[in-house]
Amino acid sequence: MVMKTFMLGLISAGVLAGCAAPGTSGVQPDDLRDSLHFVTETIISDLDFPNLQRNLYKHRAECGAAPRFVMHERQTGYASLIETQEIPESYENVVLADLVQYPETLRAPKRVEVRVYSYYYNDDVQKRVDRMLGAIRRPGVCELGE
Repeated sequence: MVMKTFMLGLISAGVLAGCAAPGTSGVQPDDLRDSLHFVTETIISDLDFPNLQRNLYKHRAECGAAPRFVMHERQTGYASLIETQEIPESYENVVLADLVQYPETLRAPKRVEVRVYSYYYNDDVQKRVDRMLGAIRRPGVCELGE
């Protein structure tokens, strides 16, 4: 019985140590990409990643801040916007937007799909989402709080 209790204790300690492994603490982007944390989705026409980045640079120059644009590794049509200038350790209090760039076709202009996620949702988060989208759609038009 003592050996059984000892083994269960070792297994429990191993599981807890695995949960506390460095680099895995806090809320990560993949944790946000869940329907539970989905906020909104929109498509912005006549936009591609180079023009989107140009809009963000203009917005940062005029307003002092803009979301951070991050390309997904080995993906030319996928990127993310993070509302903070630095990549955070935990995304618990960060608004994240995933972007998909679609090329121009005979039936549709070039466009970017935006899917926004947040661990929490309230009026303050909605204002932050609106500011992120505003930086893309209306670069240089500064909102209060920027």
